[in-house]
Amino acid sequence: MTDEPRQDRGARSVPGLTAPGGTAIEDLHRGLVPLIMQTYFYARRNFDEAMRAHGVTASQASVLSRTYEHPGISGAEISRQMFTTPQAVQLMLATLVRKGLLVREPDPTHGRVVGSRLTDEGYRIFIACHADAVEVDRRLSESLSPEERRTLIDLLERYLHRSQRSVASEPVDNDDRRRKGGFNVLRRLLEPKK
Repeated sequence: MTDEPRQDRGARSVPGLTAPGGTAIEDLHRGLVPLIMQTYFYARRNFDEAMRAHGVTASQASVLSRTYEHPGISGAEISRQMFTTPQAVQLMLATLVRKGLLVREPDPTHGRVVGSRLTDEGYRIFIACHADAVEVDRRLSESLSPEERRTLIDLLERYLHRSQRSVASEPVDNDDRRRKGGFNVLRRLLEPKK
């Protein structure tokens, strides 16, 4: 029999149990990455609930937003901006077309590129989603002062920038994804409105 701490059969942590690096398991659950993940999932759940009232998911609302900002945008570009697979974006685009919120047309200057545009109904849904997203953001950040909010945004951007530099693979076509989308969407939502 060893004197090493272990987990009980119910997979609950045993007080004093340490990870291989000597860090207490309890400390790992309160680290930066778990807190960022918990914050993301909490925020995502709130955004999904708000978007559901308009018949779309948060991801679909994000596609509508990108299409509003860049009429004629391709599925590949949406995929790069959203840090997701082209297949996932194609499914969302097909759903939004089926719901009558988008139309897709071949780009006249690029043979195989198909661009997306909002329909009148898509524009109406986008505007409603945007208004609700602003309200969700306000509600989720109401416990922060404007200075704390700015500091949090700056720290998260710095963390993300360093994390992206440490990733071995280059983004598609050396495209700076951080600049074009992804975290900038969250940053824009968190910035105080003027």
